[in-house]
Amino acid sequence: MSRITDRSSIPGTYVAFEPTPTMEAAIAAATPGSRQPSFMQAAHPDLRSETSTSGEQDDIWLGFTYRIPGRFDAEAMARALTRWVRRHGVMRGWFVTDADRETGWARVDLAEDAIGFAARDEGSVAAAEVNDRVSDDFRAGCNPLGRIGYCVRAVVGDDETIFYLGLDHSYTDGFSFFLVYFELEALYREETGGEAAELPPVGDFMDFAQSERERFREVDLSHPSLRGWAQFWCAGDEELGRFPLPLGTTVGEPVELEHHHHDLLTGEEALALDAAAERLGTRTTQLVYAAIGLAGRDLDGTTSLRFLNPVHTRDAPQWLLSAGWFINVMPVHVDLEGGDVVEVAGRVRQAFRTARAASQLPAMRIYDVVEDALGVKLSQVGERFMLSYMDLRHLPGATTRGDADTVLVSRGARDTNVTSWVMREDPMMSILSIRPETPEARESMTRVYTRAGEILRSLI
Repeated sequence: MSRITDRSSIPGTYVAFEPTPTMEAAIAAATPGSRQPSFMQAAHPDLRSETSTSGEQDDIWLGFTYRIPGRFDAEAMARALTRWVRRHGVMRGWFVTDADRETGWARVDLAEDAIGFAARDEGSVAAAEVNDRVSDDFRAGCNPLGRIGYCVRAVVGDDETIFYLGLDHSYTDGFSFFLVYFELEALYREETGGEAAELPPVGDFMDFAQSERERFREVDLSHPSLRGWAQFWCAGDEELGRFPLPLGTTVGEPVELEHHHHDLLTGEEALALDAAAERLGTRTTQLVYAAIGLAGRDLDGTTSLRFLNPVHTRDAPQWLLSAGWFINVMPVHVDLEGGDVVEVAGRVRQAFRTARAASQLPAMRIYDVVEDALGVKLSQVGERFMLSYMDLRHLPGATTRGDADTVLVSRGARDTNVTSWVMREDPMMSILSIRPETPEARESMTRVYTRAGEILRSLI
C-alpha cells in the first residue's frame, strides 16, 4: 500500500484503455433501472455527492499497479480487460441521482455484450511525469456518477510495462481488490497464448445488493443488533473507537492522511506465534489484537480497546470471488483492566462473539435507523478507529504478487482517524495503516505497534 506519488516508474509509451465506440454508444443510450446500491456501497456515491463542490472528491479513488516483464501486447490486454469487466456485474454500470428512490440513487447497467475496451497510444511520457499523469486521469475517470467510474492506463517500456488500474471505492472492497491482479493477469496470459484462465463463475454483486435491501427493509429500534451497537456506543463516550494513543487531531478538523508501514513479526516469528497460540489454547488473531490493546495499556494506561472491525458478507458460493462491496463492520470492545496477554486474548474472543451479534445488520442500516429515530448523525460522530486482520497467504495470486511488484495505491485523503490492517503473508506479518499526517500520530503508531511486537515475541 502506497501513495502513487511514492512509486517509481519508467519512461515509455503512455497507453489508455478506453471504451470502444460500441460501448460509448451503449453508455450514451443507457437508462436507469430499478436497482440501487447496497447499504454499505451507498456511502460512496453519497460521499461523492457531498464533496462535489469542495474539490475533495478528486482524491476519492483507489488503485493498484504491477509490472509486466517483456514485450507488452496492448490489444491482448484490452481483450483481457473486456472479459474481466463482462465477468463482474458491478463493473458494468454506474449511479445517477433519483429522488424517488429510498437511497437517492438508481443504477444504470450495460449488457455484457456492450462491454468492450480498446488500447489507445497517447505518445511518450517521461518517468518523472507518470505519477502525476496517471493521478490526473484517475481523478477525472474514477467517478461512478454519470458513467463508468474506473480508469486503466499503462506505461510501456522497452523491457517491461507498468500497468495501472484505478476505480471508485463503490466498485470493490479490499478483498475484491486483491483478486483483480490475479484475474487480469490470468486473462492477459491466456490472451497472449498462455494457458487458459480457469476462473469459476461468479454472481453479480448488484443482485446481492437488492437481496440485502429487501431482507433488511423493515428494521426499527427493536432489532437485536441495535442492542450491541447501543452498548458499544454508550460505553465509549459516544465515539466509534479510538486509537490507543493520541494522534494530534481534533474531531471535525480533518488533516491529510499518510501511509504507515510497520513490520510486526518475521515469517519465522509468525509461525512460532501460531504454535504458541495452539499451545495456549487461543488463536493468533486473538493474540495480535490483545497485544495491540495491551500496548496501549502499557504506554498510556488505556483501559479498553475499541474499534470497528471489517467482516465479509460473502455468504454463498457465487459471491466468494465476485467483485463488489461485500463488507460490513462490527463494533468490538475489549476490556483491558488487569490480566496478561493470554487472558486478554480470551476477552478478545468473547468481544468478537458479542460483536458478531451486533453485525447481523449492515452498519449503515444501523446508522439510518438510529439517525431517523434519535436525530443523531451517528455516521459522522467522534473517532472511528478501524482495525482488521487479513491473512493473504492463500488468496489466488498470493505467490506471484511480490514478483510483479503489485501495490495498492491511492492519491490521498483527509480525516482524523486511523485505519490499520494486520497483514499476514508468507514473508512476514506487518501492519499497514492510513493515519493523520501529524508528528504525534507518527510517533504514537510506531510506539504502539513496536510494543505490540515485543509482547507477541515474548510468547515464542
